[in-house]
Amino acid sequence: MTNTEKLDKIQAVLDSKTPRLEHYCKLFDEMEDNVYNYTEYVESNVDKEIKRLPNADYHMCCCLMTLIFREDYFMNGKFRKRYESGMVTSILERMILLLRNENTDSNSKEKKMKIGKLQEVNIRDLWKHEQYDFSAWLSQSDNIELLNEKIGLTLVDINTEAYVGAYRCDIVAVDETSGIKVIIENQLENSNHDHLGKIITYASGLDAKVIVWIVKEARDEHRSAIEWLNNNTSKDINFFLIELHAYKIGDSEPAPMFQIVEQPNDFIKESKNNKSAETVNKSQSERLEFWTQFIDHVINRGKPFAVRKAGTAHWYDVSIGTSEAKISVALINKDSYISVELYIYDNKALFDKLFEEHEEIEHQLGFQMEWLRLDNSKASRILYKINGLNFDDHSNYDELIETAIDRVIKIREVFKNRLK
Repeated sequence: MTNTEKLDKIQAVLDSKTPRLEHYCKLFDEMEDNVYNYTEYVESNVDKEIKRLPNADYHMCCCLMTLIFREDYFMNGKFRKRYESGMVTSILERMILLLRNENTDSNSKEKKMKIGKLQEVNIRDLWKHEQYDFSAWLSQSDNIELLNEKIGLTLVDINTEAYVGAYRCDIVAVDETSGIKVIIENQLENSNHDHLGKIITYASGLDAKVIVWIVKEARDEHRSAIEWLNNNTSKDINFFLIELHAYKIGDSEPAPMFQIVEQPNDFIKESKNNKSAETVNKSQSERLEFWTQFIDHVINRGKPFAVRKAGTAHWYDVSIGTSEAKISVALINKDSYISVELYIYDNKALFDKLFEEHEEIEHQLGFQMEWLRLDNSKASRILYKINGLNFDDHSNYDELIETAIDRVIKIREVFKNRLK
């Protein structure tokens, strides 16, 4: 939707002078301006955050409106009071002002706009040495995040000093959400047999479950080799073959880009390990269907948390910024519910500390949770259940999924700082 169209729609709602929440929700849905990860930009206190309005940009105005929408969700009727106080009108008038200014700026920029030419940069000009230059660069948090986004993992505990016998693996890391070990072998040249042998040696020596081979250019025979390994090894072992490129426009700083050439095929691995068969069973098929819809909803809501590949497992993990815990969404079809939980791997002291604050935590969440210390287990769980799951009836999937996403966002918002 263009800025001009947004201006017309906002002005129409203002002119209607209606205090009804649904009109404003519809407006923001049509403009696609709901900020579903608003908690990353504002706190939950509307009266405090509204003080930022005089200097707010358009995105912040959208965050404030989303915050007011969510406030009404937990405190029914609150929106009308915010409208009557003039708060809603002030935010929308600020948005109109910003859109008009942006239109004016855009019109002048269009007259002066020049289109640059994308140029590929030799990666050896950026990193002379694989281990000392590129591995050191990739191990930095901002840079490893580029790879995380591409392969759908959250790598932490980065180590560039891991040895297998006399050989050193470039990078060893841990996926935060699953706890599995990941190795990365960097080759700033065309793929070769020597490095193919290295990744297998390192994987076996370090007991890695995910192997990432980064190259300048992948030869066809090595593409075929990685494809064969993914199709013929255990479902627990996953190989990625990735090409590294870099580009710039004019005199701009070069920007790296990871391009996946070969990656694991979950369906092949699932069916390979199912002795009966060539297709997944009904439960796996239903879980795949649910997670596919779940991911679509997450994307449509602006990716408030990382999107991962839909699979046939009964759980979907979300990072919460620490290796001590994770958020997990699980499908418990036999008992007809979805669980959204904070899963603490092995830290009873952390659980006890959180439990001491459970009344305040649940007040901030707006809902109660089950607190399971699990004294006979290393793990502890803090659990919320959403009833109504039925693999034979998908009619309520949209509602279930939206509720699950809401709970993930809220749990991450409330617990994240407490886990630091």
